[in-house]
Amino acid sequence: MRETKPKFQVPETPIHKWYEKGFLLAVEKPAGIPVHATFDPNRPTLEDLVRKQEKEPDLRLLHRLDRDTSGILLFCKEPSKNKEADSILADSEKTYLAICIGIPKEKEFRVECFLKDGKGKVSSVRSGGKKAITDFTLLSYSKEKNLSLVAAKLVTGRRHQIRFHLSSIGTPILGDETYSNPSVKSLVPKPKRFLLHSYLLKFKNEFEEDIKIVSELPIDFQAYMRFFSGIRFPE
Repeated sequence: MRETKPKFQVPETPIHKWYEKGFLLAVEKPAGIPVHATFDPNRPTLEDLVRKQEKEPDLRLLHRLDRDTSGILLFCKEPSKNKEADSILADSEKTYLAICIGIPKEKEFRVECFLKDGKGKVSSVRSGGKKAITDFTLLSYSKEKNLSLVAAKLVTGRRHQIRFHLSSIGTPILGDETYSNPSVKSLVPKPKRFLLHSYLLKFKNEFEEDIKIVSELPIDFQAYMRFFSGIRFPE
């Protein structure tokens, strides 16, 4: 009898833990897995996978990443500490890396607008939206390939914020079909997902210790790093 492939991909290896102390747990989210339940109840979620792996049914995600975004995610392990954990996250510093089509005009710049949720995407509005602010740094670029490597530091944390902001200035994230710009052409093979990675998380834990977590770049992200040189990663 012919074996049928599973409809959804589940990681073959355990979810990697970057940090665990007190009521906080930081893990590495692989690309392609939603963090929360979707319309399909049979689809695995990162939250469920980590709860089962850690045998902690009360684990709660403190923030979200899009399905195709990889990198660091923070959990709270104790329901009684949820408010304190939320406060730690609110004061944290979150930095992402993105590979973009096109090259920003400035080395360092801020993008801000008001974003409103829509069906499957967000849009910029003059009223009725939520303030969205991201600080960007151009880390390296390739004129030959029309590519750039950008660091994005969140000032606010809206849905699709980094993706929308980069597209709005004419440098969409490579592989992002939702916010792609037809006038911006890719000169390299397209990845299977958009290349956005939650790279760096800094926070002060409950013991007043300064914590810094740095996530390694996934293999699909690394494949494009050969186009860049002289990179000084965020610290």
